Amino acid sequence: MNPQQRTPCEKFSRAMGYIRPVSNFNTGKYAEFCERKTFTEANSLTAGARHAELMKKAA
Repeated sequence: MNPQQRTPCEKFSRAMGYIRPVSNFNTGKYAEFCERKTFTEANSLTAGARHAELMKKAA
């Protein structure tokens, strides 16, 4: 194999309970996939603190 040649990598996502290749998504589902955010523990902890702050203001 030529070192400059690359093999395409297929992305998979779990949508509606099934693991499907992203290349098979329709336009709407692909747009939704692109808007998703990756979960990280650090982000979830700061989001939890922000939620508590907003709930105090709402009360």
